[in-house]
Amino acid sequence: MELARTLKTLWWRRRLLAVGVAIAILAALLSVYRVSLAPPSLESRANEFSTASVQILVDTPGSAFADLASNIEPLETRASVFARFLASPVAVDLIAQRAKVPANAIEAQGPFDLNQPLFVQEPTAEQRSSQIIGEGAVYRLRFVNTPELPIIAVYAQAPTTPEALRLANAVPVALRRYIDGLQDSQDTPQQRRVQVRRLGTASGGVVNKGADIQIALLVFLVVLVGWCMLLVPAHTIAQGWREVGSPPARRPSPRRGGSQNGNGPREEVPTDPDPGKVG
Repeated sequence: MELARTLKTLWWRRRLLAVGVAIAILAALLSVYRVSLAPPSLESRANEFSTASVQILVDTPGSAFADLASNIEPLETRASVFARFLASPVAVDLIAQRAKVPANAIEAQGPFDLNQPLFVQEPTAEQRSSQIIGEGAVYRLRFVNTPELPIIAVYAQAPTTPEALRLANAVPVALRRYIDGLQDSQDTPQQRRVQVRRLGTASGGVVNKGADIQIALLVFLVVLVGWCMLLVPAHTIAQGWREVGSPPARRPSPRRGGSQNGNGPREEVPTDPDPGKVG
């Protein structure tokens, strides 16, 4: 009964309902696009994004992994140092040049140790305050130290899968070029040099495919339902105001000799005498 009454009210107010539909469509568009008036344009809010990952091996020219007599502990230390360097502005600039993206659009975090508990990996208040600037970054990089191995795990995030793959693959290339250039400038002997090797190519894909459609549909339904919830009681209130403001209806006056409900005695009407009777 209540559902039928609500639908009837919405049908009576169908023009206002159409306005609510238009507002809901506008809100859905604004949830997935940024509107610019000068010049007029629609820019995606990047609710959908892709990620890619790649691993970097810190090795020796003769590959310490192939020699049982080699000690890889110094390489583990180098890997930790390199992971810290990759999060620095100098490394971010080199990665941005290789990936062909603006350096100020990249946010780099790390390094993180997989053996550490989650509350240790989470940034402190001071670190978090410095990261707020990068909340709107389009591209993100995260560096993780692999325990007891000279390996750095790189995780990249970008609006599209090709951009995420290109960003992840740019990290080992930028690191290798920087280290090689540093060793060349210092004339480091070949047997004492560090080799930065990429373990395969980056792999990745879309994380939340269809997020834009889901967000837009959810916003549309929420706004439309909220509009209808306001429209129905507003109609009831307006109808009550009209009834209070209108003059009361006049009742018909009762007939003479009768009661108001028409059940009283009726007035007798005299009849003419018999015309055949002589008085």
